[in-house]
Order: sequence, then C-alpha cells, then structure tokens
Amino acid sequence: MAQTRVVIVDDHALVRQGLRLILHGVNGIQVVGECASGEEALKMAVRENPDVMLMDVHMPQGLDGITAARHLRQVAPQIRVIMLTMFDDRAHVEKMLDANVSGIVFKHDDSSEIVAAIQQGQPGRPYISRRWGERAPGADGSPRPTQPLSPREMEVLVLLAQGYTNREVADALHISVKTVETHRQHIMRRLGLKSRAELVRYAYQSGLVELANPRAAPDAGER
Repeated sequence: MAQTRVVIVDDHALVRQGLRLILHGVNGIQVVGECASGEEALKMAVRENPDVMLMDVHMPQGLDGITAARHLRQVAPQIRVIMLTMFDDRAHVEKMLDANVSGIVFKHDDSSEIVAAIQQGQPGRPYISRRWGERAPGADGSPRPTQPLSPREMEVLVLLAQGYTNREVADALHISVKTVETHRQHIMRRLGLKSRAELVRYAYQSGLVELANPRAAPDAGER
C-alpha cells in the first residue's frame, strides 16, 4: 500500500509532537518531517517532496500558514496543503479557501478529522471539517430564509462550491462568464449568503455536495 508522506508545520513543538502521535500507526500515512515556520516549510517541500503538508495558520515568525500555502501552490502544486487552525470564523475560512488549500481542520476537532482531511482532501475540492458544515448558516442558529433556485442556478451553485472558478463554470456549462457572475449574484442574494465560505457551507449542509467527494466536471454530453 502506497504511503501518504506528511510534513507537519507548526510553531509549537508540543503540537507537532501531538500530531505525530495521532498519525503514528495510521495505515497509509507516514510523517516524514516537521518544521516550525512557513519559510522552513517551503524549504522542506523541495527537500522532502511530501504528498501533504499539515500546516498551522498562525505562525508569528515569518510567513503565516496561508501565505506559505499560496507560495506552495506556485512552487510545488503537487503538494496538498491541509490547514490546521483554531480560527473557525468566516473571514479566516474564506482566506484559506482562496489559497486553494486541500483541507481545513480545526484544532478543537476530533483527531479523525485530521486523518480524513489527509486521506481525502484535494486541490479545488477541499475537505472541510464537518464541524463547519454542520454549523447553522444563520447567526442565531436558525436557517436562512431562501428563495427557490432555478435548475441552472443549482448547477452553478454546486460547481462553485466544488471550487470551480467562474471561467471553469462557464466552460463546463457552455455559458458566458458574465452569465455565471449573474447567476452567482442571484444565488447569493436568494440564499442570503455573503461569501464563498458561506456558499460552500450551505452546499455541504444541504447535501448538494458531499464532503470530500472528488471534484468532477459535468458531462458535456448530458447538456
């Protein structure tokens, strides 16, 4: 069985040690290194060429995790970056999604979430903690009032939630980018959503997109 080679990046030695203990003995996962900063992570990416980097978001010295993840997408796009963070607010999740990470796990999650993210997260189709997906969209815990979406808007919603860009959605559905942008505006307004992070969470919570289901383009022959 091929091993998924993992590097742990966190500025706290105790956290790195704890993550090693969690991953030790998990079938198919091998920790091949660890480091304490974003700069070290970039060097280790070249030296070790791991499959996955499990990276903390907040590292005071040098590059933070999100900035390091963006650099990694440029210099080593084959490496999947799983963000490990204590911040579960919308703004931080939005920044992580914009960095095109392969997974987001919160430090208060069960250890099984970390393993699942390493095993299943993919660029453009990130594994996001079930805790985020299960959170109610409304600030007070109540569902958002919604208006029905058209079949085309549903298609656009699903593709956007899967990580497709506006251009990729347009190509997949054989429509213009401007039309995609119009659909996106209508979707956000009708569902009462304010960001891509909320759109992704809505898609998970509604069952429109399965957690960690591989990103796949629609079959053009079915259009």
